[in-house]
Amino acid sequence: MTTGGLYKATDGSWQQAEARVGVRLLYTLKPGERWALLDDDRVMVVHPNRPPKVVYPDGRVEEDRANTNLTERIGRDAHCC
Repeated sequence: MTTGGLYKATDGSWQQAEARVGVRLLYTLKPGERWALLDDDRVMVVHPNRPPKVVYPDGRVEEDRANTNLTERIGRDAHCC
């Protein structure tokens, strides 16, 4: 199985490719991960069991901890009727 990932094309668009294509991947997608364009410079990578991440064109990846804390708080504070 080949590993796919994200790269920034010469026209400025974000693209997904297999690692063997010969482009420098900015982020390697893990099994179950999906991505969506946030704006021209950033994409968000989401996984069903992990916090979302923001990927930048310079290869920097930031984990979105704010959503994780909210999810944990809702789960902890939820009361069943």
